[in-house]
Amino acid sequence: MAGLRNFYDLLDECRDCSKNLLLGNGFSVAYSDVFCYDSILKESSFCGSNLFRGTSDFEKVIDDLNFKRDVYQQAYDEYGIASMFANWSDELKWDLVNIITDIQSRVKPNKREKHNTFLFLSNFNNIFTLNYDLLLYWVINDVLNSYNPNEPEYYSIVRTDRFYPIDGFIGNHNGDDCIWCKDKSIQNIFYLHGGLHLFCDEQNIYKLKNDSVNNLSITDKTKYWLNKGVFPIVVIEGNSSDKLYRINNCDYLKYCYEKWNQIDGVVFIYGHSLDENDQYIFDAINANQNIKAVYISIFDPLKNETDIIERAYELFYERIHDKSLSVEFYNAQSVALW
Repeated sequence: MAGLRNFYDLLDECRDCSKNLLLGNGFSVAYSDVFCYDSILKESSFCGSNLFRGTSDFEKVIDDLNFKRDVYQQAYDEYGIASMFANWSDELKWDLVNIITDIQSRVKPNKREKHNTFLFLSNFNNIFTLNYDLLLYWVINDVLNSYNPNEPEYYSIVRTDRFYPIDGFIGNHNGDDCIWCKDKSIQNIFYLHGGLHLFCDEQNIYKLKNDSVNNLSITDKTKYWLNKGVFPIVVIEGNSSDKLYRINNCDYLKYCYEKWNQIDGVVFIYGHSLDENDQYIFDAINANQNIKAVYISIFDPLKNETDIIERAYELFYERIHDKSLSVEFYNAQSVALW
């Protein structure tokens, strides 16, 4: 742990740079371990299934099922085995979304926790997240909605010129859900893998809002659409290429990814283990010469510091070697979060 930097020291060193934040699942797990795969699997109808032998990672299981589906599709599949694997893959995706939605209906940060996290977020010019739970959405919207001029602490955060969160969704006056309008606002919040609060039809992409008139929460609305057989805009593919294919076939996701490819300055990565199933995220960093430094969090140095450092040097080897990219590591627990 002694070799890890302090988050706020790094932040101070790059105070004159454009700062971008990439959030992984560790952001949610830092709030509650109910968001880790081990906990989620315990609530799954697939818990105890041979599909999860030796792992609790839904994406790895989905990738394995899709691989087997493809193998049988290329062969003479007299018994419809390819369809069986495809159905299991789809069922896992629905199962995961339903579980996380149910978790969100039971778990929500309090005002102080959201306030602390908003302070952390306000250090950045752009925020990108790979999570599709509602924690980031709640933090940003609840802090903005609870703005009170009689609370100077909130005033200084929300009205700062550094960071005023805009997700690109425009509301209206009749209480309907917000519509994404990429050409009508400056967006600095990007859900790279979508979210439980995002849905689409043939014309628009929508962000769900609380319905105070009918006393419906966002999770109530999400459950309503799930029960109708409507799947939210989320990326639950098993490998990097499948994720990128899904992203490129959704206007909202594609736009967010294009913005990720266009950032400059420095990138802080919080709560991501640099898994290869998100390789396309790191390929974009390698291809972008305007990114000068990457700072990567490590939560449990005794458990995974060596693995993450080795993985980072493997990912960014060429740019580290030609000295066009600086890569450093910081203690995730040095961040005042939640």
